[in-house]
Amino acid sequence: MFDGIAGRYDLMNLVMTWGQEPRFVRRTVERAELPDSPVVLDLATGTGDIALEVLRSRYGARITGADFAPEMMEVGRNRPGGGQIDWVEADAMDLPFEDNTFDAVTHGYLLRNVADIPTTLAEQFRVLKPGGRMVALETSPAPDNIIKPFSTAYIKYVVPQISRLITRTPDAYEYLSATSRGFKTPAQIQALLEDVGFEDVGHETHLFGTLAIHWATKPL
Repeated sequence: MFDGIAGRYDLMNLVMTWGQEPRFVRRTVERAELPDSPVVLDLATGTGDIALEVLRSRYGARITGADFAPEMMEVGRNRPGGGQIDWVEADAMDLPFEDNTFDAVTHGYLLRNVADIPTTLAEQFRVLKPGGRMVALETSPAPDNIIKPFSTAYIKYVVPQISRLITRTPDAYEYLSATSRGFKTPAQIQALLEDVGFEDVGHETHLFGTLAIHWATKPL
């Protein structure tokens, strides 16, 4: 499914977030609090938005972009700077990396697409160095407020119609719409991170609460 929308994925993200996606990507990298010349793993890297932002923000960064959709990564490989990223086809629930390898693990829109979130988070905890940071950009179900009927209608009805025009694969975005509406709340994600062993766990919300940036630290 993701390979099928690879060529228009970035445009759809831009449209769905009303042009705010680049700002959210920058904010995600800021929350990683990267050291100089960091070693970073970007999971669900897709076309490399977060990985390329790390490259822009930290001179000497060594970045591995991992995803299970090779055609998505092929788009990223051909973007400016893509040749400086190590692209790896990998399963987020069984990472092919040694313990205590990375200064940071980042990902965008990963957790709603895995079968086992605790296992996925445990793998990130394992490959992080002590003191390393995990930062995730994720959708969130609309909070119960006056905006909820409008934001729910947007993601449920409008996004698939936009995708029909842009990608000609509305089924993919109907799936993404459903997983967004049915996904865990930021508080539930925080609890899962703490259960794995992370500390200093927090989040911030955007787009009327329908998108969240989560962060957590592996204890020293």
